[in-house]
Amino acid sequence: MSIELFTSSCEFYDAVNFPHGFRRSGEFTLAESDILSQCGYTIKQLVNKNIEPENEAHQRILQVAEGTVEPVSNVEKAWSKYLSKTIRKVPVKRFNLSDVIGDTDYSSDDFVYDD
Repeated sequence: MSIELFTSSCEFYDAVNFPHGFRRSGEFTLAESDILSQCGYTIKQLVNKNIEPENEAHQRILQVAEGTVEPVSNVEKAWSKYLSKTIRKVPVKRFNLSDVIGDTDYSSDDFVYDD
């Protein structure tokens, strides 16, 4: 699959998940970073249904994004890796102090004062 099928005049970046860019994140190789920067905008537009798929490569990247087919090309692999780094699949279990010691509610009515 050719990168030219996905290139856009707009460079793609994700300031929320990778505020210093794809290259500096340490999550992607240089080649993957370049692919995401060059092709990510078009892929994101396809996934968000802002543009219609124009060819078989566009249809296939949508299937990769949905998880119905395995990524084969470098573009598909880079996008799949991007999704795996940005979508949290397992909810994070958070604990607070009441979970550890029990959720006991103390009020002033519970105490008896002896005079």
